[in-house]
Amino acid sequence: MRIRNARQQEANALEALQRRSSDVWQEYREQLAAHPDAIEFPQHFIDRGWTRVAVLGDNTPVGFSVVIPSEAGAHELDGLFVEPDHMRRGIGRSLVEDACQRARNDGAHRLEVTVGPAQAFYEKLGFDVVGAVQTRFAPAVRMRRYP
Repeated sequence: MRIRNARQQEANALEALQRRSSDVWQEYREQLAAHPDAIEFPQHFIDRGWTRVAVLGDNTPVGFSVVIPSEAGAHELDGLFVEPDHMRRGIGRSLVEDACQRARNDGAHRLEVTVGPAQAFYEKLGFDVVGAVQTRFAPAVRMRRYP
């Protein structure tokens, strides 16, 4: 597995991957089915270089992350999705480490993320809870890691 920048023609495939990845969470299935617009992958995430893709040897995407830069010293991990068949194989961890490296290289002092049921995953990777937030569908937590 390697991580590379997303390609312009991959937006639709990444949106489909995001939908499959999101469907693993029982808590959100019904709401996502009722509101398909909740999963939308903006092309400008790729165009601006914010999206990195984990691929296998045959260049098949098995996960991706979106890191939105900020001039305030904090970058936002806006999305982290892994194909359900490839979860628990270190792909998510590798994408988070890549996101931290990108944040560091950009001069960010922290990487922040809003999470729901995946909180334990982020805690294992060194993120700390910094507050509670309300998302479109449910309460969530705000987490932070210093890259």
